[in-house]
Amino acid sequence: MNYRKLFSLSPNNQKNVPRQTSKTSKTLAHQKTASQQISYSIAHAIAGRIRFRIPRLSKDAEYANKLQVTIESQIKNAKVRINPTAASVVIQYPSGLMPEAQMRSHLVDLIQTAPTIVLPKKVSTKAIVGTIFDALINLLDSLRNINKAHTAIQHREMRSNRWERLLSTGERIIKGLKSAIIFVLPHKHWQSQSALNSA
Repeated sequence: MNYRKLFSLSPNNQKNVPRQTSKTSKTLAHQKTASQQISYSIAHAIAGRIRFRIPRLSKDAEYANKLQVTIESQIKNAKVRINPTAASVVIQYPSGLMPEAQMRSHLVDLIQTAPTIVLPKKVSTKAIVGTIFDALINLLDSLRNINKAHTAIQHREMRSNRWERLLSTGERIIKGLKSAIIFVLPHKHWQSQSALNSA
């Protein structure tokens, strides 16, 4: 039964009609959003360079970011410059990749599909270094526990031997080194190239 018939039924006839579930409503809303076309116009085009005007760029920073990532990951050696104030994007690309008409068509497809991509999360340098140091600290902690168990089995009591002192000193040094390096590192973020290519 189509929706026009469903809504044109009188209240008496709607008793036997199953009610629309919230899941169906969400699906319809998603389809409506997905089917909305992003308006654009070509402001200027020459071989290897094209400029689009896209009104959405002036009010949607997330879309602008997704569009740039999409184009740069899909077109080799492309340079993308977005100007949100002018609601425009300039794309420079190697002119020999494909015929100009085909490239324009491809770029239009990317403009339309950019909102649906999921950007990979950026990872900071500090988080990477912190994870490495945490792994080292956990390794030393595990070695200390193994050494304690070995000492307890061998002497039937808990003792502090030279390995325990060495491992605990090493752990303290690594914790101090971690704190110093994390403090000095800049707040640089990284995105993996494989994540960008899969987007």
